[in-house]
Amino acid sequence: MIPTGNQAGVCRYGRRLECCYGWKKNSKGQCEAQCDHGCKHGECVGPNKCKCFPGYTGKTCNQDLNECGLKPRPCEHRCMNSHGSYKCYCLNGYTLMPDGSCANSRTCSLAHCQYGCEDFDGEIRCLCPSAGLQLGQDERTCVDIDECVTGKNLCPYNKQCVNTFSSYFCKCQDGYDLKYVDGKYDCVDLDECASGTHKCSHLAVCLNTPGSYKCRCKSGFRGNGFECSAIPDSQVRPKQETEDIRNVIPEPVVTPPPKIRQQPFDYEGEVYIGPQTEGRKEQEFPEEEEEEVEDNQLNPRGDVFKDFESVFGPATEVKEIELAPVQEEFIMDCNFDQGACEWVQDKDDDMDWSVAYHNEGAGAEYYMTMSGLMGEHDYVAKLKLLLSDRTQQGSFCLTFDYRMAGHNVGTLRVLLDNIAYPVWEQSQSRDQGWQTELLTVTWKEVAPESIVFEAQRGKGVGGEIGLDNVVLTSGPCQEDVSPFF
Repeated sequence: MIPTGNQAGVCRYGRRLECCYGWKKNSKGQCEAQCDHGCKHGECVGPNKCKCFPGYTGKTCNQDLNECGLKPRPCEHRCMNSHGSYKCYCLNGYTLMPDGSCANSRTCSLAHCQYGCEDFDGEIRCLCPSAGLQLGQDERTCVDIDECVTGKNLCPYNKQCVNTFSSYFCKCQDGYDLKYVDGKYDCVDLDECASGTHKCSHLAVCLNTPGSYKCRCKSGFRGNGFECSAIPDSQVRPKQETEDIRNVIPEPVVTPPPKIRQQPFDYEGEVYIGPQTEGRKEQEFPEEEEEEVEDNQLNPRGDVFKDFESVFGPATEVKEIELAPVQEEFIMDCNFDQGACEWVQDKDDDMDWSVAYHNEGAGAEYYMTMSGLMGEHDYVAKLKLLLSDRTQQGSFCLTFDYRMAGHNVGTLRVLLDNIAYPVWEQSQSRDQGWQTELLTVTWKEVAPESIVFEAQRGKGVGGEIGLDNVVLTSGPCQEDVSPFF
């Protein structure tokens, strides 16, 4: 193997020219270097060798370079390091020059600026050395901008924002790990179930979810998944036993004889004609009874006569009663990380709901939120839950968690697409924390096709309206409802 000087990464193997070890031919037929771990803020210039962009360092160019610690220093007075870059600023009484030096300025000395100033058309303005800082109320000192709260950060959905003084950075959400995949760095879900890092009970089954996991107790046990206990035998009926009871044929019950009337009646003319003698009964009825025995044939049921005429009036007309089909029992988990329901953002509203992330608990997951920092007063965001055929067979129970965090953050409403007015409305929650609400959804004629969660922004600045753990259960809501896991 002999390298050639004509093209980087090309070696001679005898009479053949091939890519050297650690190089690979690309789609253009050129040999390019391969870096197994990638170059996050740089480019691969040799086998596992990165050339970092300005402001970054490290073997894979994934570390910020502190330019303020270099010699010679890039700034004359003071230097502020930022992610991938730096900023210079001057002491009070000096003006920052383009080359990072500081020039004496009598006007800036009078302005008492914290980080120097500039002369703009004869007007002295104090400066802040970074876009992540802004002038305070005194217009002389600089205060930090929290990009994570104001929403000015550019972190993707699987990364969370971490604020720093004058800037911010994005890190993987809990349950994700930074890995080099397909030529770039990305946050990849950690399978806690496969790695054994979950905290499920040994009597439960672990189910991996994006960024987290869930625990469900095994058959024959109950609990929250982290703690499971056996269900008593008295509450569990074996399947075979249930089928035997369901298919059993009841034993026939002997019909008791009719009570003896206190007074004899003759119903021939439907009029009471007084007591009759035994001789009259023997003379009138024996022949008729014999004829009835001869004329009537044996019926399948001994208690039904074919040609029976009521002695109290005309024969009763037998009518068939149509029974409505029995509603299928169901429980539909409509959570926002792996639920089985279809959610749609309404296009006719002013803004959309956004995805947020629970920071507490082992079963942390996503939820939907409308931030009080986004949009203007009275802006409305609508989130539709499309109902399936199963939910339109009869009434069902709608269960959901909500919270209203912040002063005058707004109003949350629940509407049905076939009703013009809200079926539920709330403007605050207890201690501004999460609460659970249960609503029985029913109708008379036409079943609703969707449930709309409408959030309207209030006058306050900050806080949020949150929605999570939406569950649909067949039948009306019960007062004592166990949580769905």
